[in-house]
Amino acid sequence: MIGTLLKKPLEVVETNFRQPSGPAGQLVGHLMTLQHRSLTVWAIEHMDVRRSQRVLDVGCGGGMAVKLLAERTPRGFVAGVDYSMDMVTQAVRRNADAIARRRVEIRHGDSAELPYEDASFDHVSAIETFYFWPDPMRGLAEAHRVLRPGGQVAITLEMSREAAADPSLVQRYFGKHFTERSERDGLHILSGAELTGMLSEAGFHDVRFVCEPRRSLGWVCALGRK
Repeated sequence: MIGTLLKKPLEVVETNFRQPSGPAGQLVGHLMTLQHRSLTVWAIEHMDVRRSQRVLDVGCGGGMAVKLLAERTPRGFVAGVDYSMDMVTQAVRRNADAIARRRVEIRHGDSAELPYEDASFDHVSAIETFYFWPDPMRGLAEAHRVLRPGGQVAITLEMSREAAADPSLVQRYFGKHFTERSERDGLHILSGAELTGMLSEAGFHDVRFVCEPRRSLGWVCALGRK
């Protein structure tokens, strides 16, 4: 009985991980922004972002990564793209001052067809969104297209095959259940080696990954250069 009662709220939450919409989506968006802040900070620390560079965040959600990246680029420009209009609205609110100063832009768009010209950015980031890209290799090709020569891509995930060999209690019980359920729902859980392999296939070089196996369900950040 309890399982039946919980099933619908859990399904609502999981649906809104993929494409937040409506009041439930706005709430999930705010929760994801708070939950992923530490992951976002960690990912940005591994990106070679400089003060005057241009950065694109794909799947920007509520705009926290955009805000943090804008703080790192006081003489640069940061753009965010998300295919949920509710998240675009939330990201615009979070970055209103920087948008007014034309230092930030938020657009509705899709990883498979980024709304920017070739060689427009020094960095492309995607934090906790790569699972949901409808065509990951096409999305990576688009990231490659909009990067300038020498530009960097960074794909960061909170859930990966890099989870600790000696898992914590959370990883052992909650993590295993959540990962298995996510895979049944169509999410492809990747290792760092698989991610860097995909980056190489998409034409990136100097590929590498960093990971924190004991953080959440195995943090991983894969990086490559155009």
